[in-house]
Amino acid sequence: MAMARRETTTPPRDWRHDLLAEVVRQPGGPAAPNRLGWPDYDGRPALWWGTGPVEGTPAVVAVWDFTIHGGSFGEADATAFTAAVNAAIAARRPLVSLVRSGGTRLQEGVAGLVGLARVSIALGQLAAAGLGHIAVSDQPTTGGMWVTVGSQADLRCAVLGATVGFSGPRVVAAVTGALPPSDSHTALAAAAAGLVDAAVEPSAVASWLGHALRAVAPPDRPPVGQAPAGQAPLAGEAPGPRRSGWEQVLAAREGPRRPAGVILADLLTAGVDLVGPDRTVRARIGLLPTGLAAVGVAVAAQRGGAPGPDGYRLLSRAARLAGRLSLPLLTLVDTPGAACGPAAEAAGIAPQIGAAMAAVLACPSPTISIIVGEGGSGGALAAACADVVLVSPDGYLTALAPEGAATTLRIDLAAAADSAGLRPYDLLALGFADAVLERCDADLPGLALRVADLLRDLTLRDADVRLAARHDKWSTGLVGFQ
Repeated sequence: MAMARRETTTPPRDWRHDLLAEVVRQPGGPAAPNRLGWPDYDGRPALWWGTGPVEGTPAVVAVWDFTIHGGSFGEADATAFTAAVNAAIAARRPLVSLVRSGGTRLQEGVAGLVGLARVSIALGQLAAAGLGHIAVSDQPTTGGMWVTVGSQADLRCAVLGATVGFSGPRVVAAVTGALPPSDSHTALAAAAAGLVDAAVEPSAVASWLGHALRAVAPPDRPPVGQAPAGQAPLAGEAPGPRRSGWEQVLAAREGPRRPAGVILADLLTAGVDLVGPDRTVRARIGLLPTGLAAVGVAVAAQRGGAPGPDGYRLLSRAARLAGRLSLPLLTLVDTPGAACGPAAEAAGIAPQIGAAMAAVLACPSPTISIIVGEGGSGGALAAACADVVLVSPDGYLTALAPEGAATTLRIDLAAAADSAGLRPYDLLALGFADAVLERCDADLPGLALRVADLLRDLTLRDADVRLAARHDKWSTGLVGFQ
């Protein structure tokens, strides 16, 4: 009699296995004491850490093991995480956190809870050292590990299918009396809300992480003390069409040029996006075609876009990240102005524009801004307060969009634009712009080479002198037209 055939399935291979193949695991520390007297509690840490190449980039990796107390985080885990951070600082390597955790280890009570403060302090020290932190939130990432690790990393990825959120669904049900909707507390929900920069399939994590690591820790930094090659970093007035102010505005709005977000992606091809809830603004960290790393922001990413408060929060985040990692900041300006409706007003558009402007001005790294198209009012200026300001032949910048100026001054629309001093050559003569791009340098590959040459020049300058020059330019009145 033939025996019934038993169906067997092979469990899927853990995507972390190949990723960590070359990482050397470091010895673990002692278990946490059983302070509360839980039966059979051994206090083993769920977190281990190691060093080695990840997708070709040397890194320190902190790994949560969900099979140990659900990846919960307690005293011994905090000790291990702190050791990983210290190793990253000592070796000048980025930290990668691969999270699978339900949160704080409840068997340790408050003694385990304060591990979150230890994480926050350790990551603050990593930030002060100018090193990057990349977190991948896997199934699940909830509670304190989402609060202190997954949601706070410099670059954030979530694995599709993972539960991601402050409280796990069962906790939500216990506290509120109802389970959250099926589309809440997920990797997709976190991505839609701009809480993570990417939500990817497990098989795509390695690729995303490789790009992120190469951007945060690029193999080739610009050589210190080597004179930059190529064209002169700045040029005077470039040849181009002589237009009226209104013709310049129409050229910016209707001319055959690409959106700033597309230009940004082409400039920083080898990298990953920084994402916020407002997709009007696009931010990215990556490598220029020349191999130079930078953080870039497009305000706005699409033509005619009016960023809201969350868009300026993303600009602030990018500026702070560039400064902390000692990477140049590149901003592309193409907006008629910030959002000005009731919703934006109630959400704090004014203070967020101000905060973003302050973050760009305070960024200690070299900064370049390119007015690639429209530049309307403070919403554009917030991204333009840079060491060097370039204007494309089809760009303009004005104190208020012509429609608003015409209404305020009670004059004709064209007259408002013609009298605004908004053209590239007006901005150059005023001292606002440092150069007008030639037509051949307004797009790739000329633009990439132009930016790389400028960044090398700025990087070679004494930082104190460069920052003093930035302060002098933006803290005193412009000298043109006198």
